[in-house]
Amino acid sequence: MEDRDQKVITFHSQYEAFLFRRRYGCGCVLRPVPRALSSSCGTAAFVYGDVDVNLLDGAEAVYEEEGSGWRMIWKEQN
Repeated sequence: MEDRDQKVITFHSQYEAFLFRRRYGCGCVLRPVPRALSSSCGTAAFVYGDVDVNLLDGAEAVYEEEGSGWRMIWKEQN
């Protein structure tokens, strides 16, 4: 897996992060949010490849690494 395929998903609460991990399965790792990104709960899901938007219930935003920073590719609609 290449690093450029990595996505970071942020959440409003740790509970929502754990629910996402359960729905997504073994291709997901929960870790602290990168310092360059802000998150309400401080826990992010790191996944590789495409992310099914149907699994993003409770997510705040999805980012992918771009150069030395992060680019938002999906944001929760309020």
